Amino acid sequence: DWSSDVCSSDLVERRIGQGSCSIALLVKRGAGDNAEELILKAASSPEHSDRVRAEAAVLKRLAEDRDNRVVAFVESADIGETAGFLMRPVFTDTEKLRIETLGARLRKEGRLQAELLQRFGEDLIGVVAHLDRRGITHRDIKPDNIAVRRTSHDSTLQIVLFDFSLVSVPPENIRAGTPGYLDPLLPLRKPSPRFDNYAERYAVAATLHEMATGTLPRWGDGRSDPSQIDDEITIDADLFDAGLRERLAVFFRRAFRRDLSLRFDNAEQMLSEWQEIGRAHV
Repeated sequence: DWSSDVCSSDLVERRIGQGSCSIALLVKRGAGDNAEELILKAASSPEHSDRVRAEAAVLKRLAEDRDNRVVAFVESADIGETAGFLMRPVFTDTEKLRIETLGARLRKEGRLQAELLQRFGEDLIGVVAHLDRRGITHRDIKPDNIAVRRTSHDSTLQIVLFDFSLVSVPPENIRAGTPGYLDPLLPLRKPSPRFDNYAERYAVAATLHEMATGTLPRWGDGRSDPSQIDDEITIDADLFDAGLRERLAVFFRRAFRRDLSLRFDNAEQMLSEWQEIGRAHV
């Protein structure tokens, strides 16, 4: 019963979200001025517990690195056969306990301005490079799985990646993920279709494109399955900020190429090119 105390000093206050396999609850630990707000992520039923435990294990590993671009794991919090874990919330406004995702910001305000686009892009590509070094693929990178917060030292905005619920999905499952961000060319992989780091970077590129334009790029007529046509993705350079237009068009055409050998080889290479765009814009 997640509506009761998680432990002796934790009180579940309210539900703040629900996915296909889990629920998220706001928890208060302690009392008075020393109370701490935490988020409890719990399996929505016992059969989803293995997935939640796998996510907790990955976040616990990443917590060792103290990378503030990844949501912070606190501890496991199972009740009976139902798995759960606690993490620190990413508040955009700590006084109002407001949590904002990048997706919500884009839907509200449209594309990001150049300075914020550059900074958020570096954060995103950088954290994916970090995950790659740790041998971890998130598998569902998209604006709705990225929180926006203000840093404690200078109150600048920063992004934080969360929802690692697909980390335990076998690579042979190429349908797990979100359409628009899931590489549509996965069925063409040789010798057999499987999720890979190119697909992880495809999701990064799709998210960056949405940050830069407010929209996802289009394949062909926008209705045909990209794996069944020969067209390259359509990059409309007019949608980009005028000062970044030419360089961003080159970046995205490379990021989405049908031929994997013509894409970025790794996240570090992708990050270097993104930083070069930023330096050229200054």
